[in-house]
Amino acid sequence: MELDHDPVTARAQGRVGATLRDKWRLDSLLGVGGMAAVYAATHRNGARGAIKILHAELAVDAGVRQRFLREGYAANTVAHRGVVKVLDDDVLEDGSVFLVMELLEGESLESRRERMGGRLPPPDVLSAADQLLDVLIAAHAKGIVHRDLKPDNVFVTTDGQVKVLDFGIAKLRQTSTGSRATRTGSAMGTPAYMPPEQARGRWELVDARSDLWAVGATMYSLLTGRLVHEAATANEQLLAAMTMHAPSVGLNEDFGPALVAVVDRALVFDPAHRWQDAASMQEAVREAYHATFRAPISMAPKLSSPPPRPEAASTIAAKPAPMVTTGGAVARGQTGVELERAPSAPRWVWGVVAGIGAVVAASVLGVVVLVRSPDPSPHSATASSQPEQAAEVVASSAPVESPRPAASIQAIDVNALPSASAPAGSGKARGASGQPVGGANTGKPVAPPPRKAPGPSVDEMMDKRR
Repeated sequence: MELDHDPVTARAQGRVGATLRDKWRLDSLLGVGGMAAVYAATHRNGARGAIKILHAELAVDAGVRQRFLREGYAANTVAHRGVVKVLDDDVLEDGSVFLVMELLEGESLESRRERMGGRLPPPDVLSAADQLLDVLIAAHAKGIVHRDLKPDNVFVTTDGQVKVLDFGIAKLRQTSTGSRATRTGSAMGTPAYMPPEQARGRWELVDARSDLWAVGATMYSLLTGRLVHEAATANEQLLAAMTMHAPSVGLNEDFGPALVAVVDRALVFDPAHRWQDAASMQEAVREAYHATFRAPISMAPKLSSPPPRPEAASTIAAKPAPMVTTGGAVARGQTGVELERAPSAPRWVWGVVAGIGAVVAASVLGVVVLVRSPDPSPHSATASSQPEQAAEVVASSAPVESPRPAASIQAIDVNALPSASAPAGSGKARGASGQPVGGANTGKPVAPPPRKAPGPSVDEMMDKRR
């Protein structure tokens, strides 16, 4: 992640190398957000983890600290593999609080979108949405509403597992009753992904369907490269979210009616007309994938490929749908669909294989041409029944410009080959006597000419002389 050179980032960068509570050494700065900085860290026992430290200027607010620590409670309460585990929390000497989380390797959906040119292909979007909704089914069943879903908070690990991040402003059923931590009329979250009720600060109306609106907004952004409500400032964007209906994702796009229906229903202004629960939306996502790609979503391409190398990118642009290996494990064509592929062998290996195939093929053809019938008959003779014709078969074959695999050799009608004594272009096979012995064009045998009566013997000739 590229980090901005601002005072907050500079202060966060200055922590690198420090050891927290004599346990966790901060190895590198992974990112800086509005509330916290995240580091890769190593425990004194060698374990690896991610440390999320609340900014010092925010740590003085008890309400912010409580909300920050709530992320750990909410994430662990969901108890789903698609939620980042929070392993510990503690307070630093300067009063800053921090969380210890599992360290992930991969990228957010937003980073993936930017890396792939501003959009993700529909298979990727539907696959990510399916996994995201699976997490929400578990979270909503525990009374937890995330309230800040967006592409930046959906992470894809290197093995293709979707992880939901940042439960910092999640609403827990057990803590929201009688609590004034979220005051009526205040707005928290990201304006571009806020449903109307959340943008207006109507927290009593914010529920599971609000998260589904954010899922629809995330899919909209990933598919189109645009936000649901485009605006010059965050305030204008917030106003649009409060008052304007979302445009159809199918406007000027061709995503297929099933996919468009899933996203458009999630973005309906009135919660009563949206998807009413995550399970219903997940079922619709799976049906949309099947309707669009004629395959179950379990066959969707993985989301786990590393960024392509620069030279691979140029190869993709130069050739139609090539297979470019990245680390010998994954290949990608212009469609963005990933396919499992074995490591590529050196060229000389394929040359040897092709040469062996050519030799084997030539041997097979030689056997076919040279085989004779065990009981040849003058009426059933063919071009392959004369041994001396083998040389002509080889000589009349077209020269081989390059070795070919055995599988590419075509079947040859031996009867159609010219004989050893046939003039070029005669189209007839001839025997040792020069007479045609087979119909090269018709495949019918030709009877040999009748034999002449034998002449007088030597004794008879001597008697006559006497």
